[in-house]
Amino acid sequence: MNDHERRALADLERHLEQQDSDFAARMNTLAGIPVAEPASPAVPVLSALLFIAVPLVMLFFGWPGVLIVLDLFAAAVAVVLIRRRALR
Repeated sequence: MNDHERRALADLERHLEQQDSDFAARMNTLAGIPVAEPASPAVPVLSALLFIAVPLVMLFFGWPGVLIVLDLFAAAVAVVLIRRRALR
């Protein structure tokens, strides 16, 4: 967007907040949950790392190494999801 479009959009948002504050409050939520910050792509990044790591771990350490990597992956995903739930 160029500067003119940004200013027009900001003006529309400001006008909306002044005229209908309830609607503006609903627009700043996602399914009734306030949006504080965008979600980080932690789980997709962990999945990509798992996809890359499993063949290498299997090559060097065999099935026991893969099971350990899968356990670590599950624990990391659980930590991310629990932390996201705690921040809500």
